[in-house]
Amino acid sequence: MYNREIKTPPAKIVHNGKIEFGTFSGLLPRLDIRGVRAPFAGTPLPTVITNFRIQSSLMFLFNIGSYIGTVDFFDHKIFGFADVVFWNKENGRKFAYRSFMGPRRRFIPHSMETGFCASFNKKRYIRVSWDHQRDKFSMIFNLKGDSSRPTTQAAFVAHYSNPLMCEISTVVPAPSKRRCSATYLSNPQIHGSITMEKTKLSEEANQEDLDGTALLSINRAYYNLHSLSEFVVASGVIDGKNFSFQIFTTQENAVDSDNINGNILIVDGECTPLPPVTITHPFGLSKKWVIQDFENMVDLTFTPVSDIRRDVTFLVMKSQLRTIFGTFEGVIKTKNGEDIVLHNFEGVAKNQLLRL
Repeated sequence: MYNREIKTPPAKIVHNGKIEFGTFSGLLPRLDIRGVRAPFAGTPLPTVITNFRIQSSLMFLFNIGSYIGTVDFFDHKIFGFADVVFWNKENGRKFAYRSFMGPRRRFIPHSMETGFCASFNKKRYIRVSWDHQRDKFSMIFNLKGDSSRPTTQAAFVAHYSNPLMCEISTVVPAPSKRRCSATYLSNPQIHGSITMEKTKLSEEANQEDLDGTALLSINRAYYNLHSLSEFVVASGVIDGKNFSFQIFTTQENAVDSDNINGNILIVDGECTPLPPVTITHPFGLSKKWVIQDFENMVDLTFTPVSDIRRDVTFLVMKSQLRTIFGTFEGVIKTKNGEDIVLHNFEGVAKNQLLRL
């Protein structure tokens, strides 16, 4: 059975220019990777240049009532943008809203103890916030629609004191130990509502006083000039157990990935570190994906149902993101050897190409 050491969170990820790699349980106070000594080919560069290569992202997956979707924030230094995409699981309708954000000092905060990430656009108000001292996590969006998309409001809250809540962080080489990618992960047990106004093309029933599951992932990394990454995420209930996972793969294999990687499974608040996993789609992104490892812990397929593609070009920067709703089949194993069997289990896959 695969095993990975889970450590106590350090006070800082980077100390005196050196990176503290590992998997850490509980709250990592700050997701801050600035200060690495000579991160690119061992060549000392001005801090302003190395810091510019640090990119940040926040992904919030929610599965509540009839809806599953994601809220994404991307911090590309010069600009940022926020996406809300979700699907009605019963009728397959998809909804997508985007907000572009101009220059700002920071779009995604370093503090994991208290902070928020927000788009203040009048037509696209989106806010994800967390406060451990007040024992509260919240997500709110108010999105103005048009003739084809309904005006939509949603508000979800969760509490860190919930025994099903798990917080874990990983700091992995990206791809060498000169650079790193740091990820904070938690699984809020959300309560809230989604309301949608009627349009000429469709009418969605308002859903209030709902309970659901979610997954929050915040990442900060030193990016290459060209990078391709993809991951699959899911959150829900199987046989009465709260279940969430996140599985990554990147264009470049990180060193020592057996001992340090970002693949995590959470079942009823218990965390299982997963081994390195290979994600393939031999017949294209729109056909069945195969998700497997060499430790017999992950043996899944992902069948796309509907996808949304977003392309952003700004000066020399280019970002291509595909968010795909689909279903999982197969088996994933906990650290205790328990098989979690997935059958027609909804989740989301993302494929991103970034050029700086």
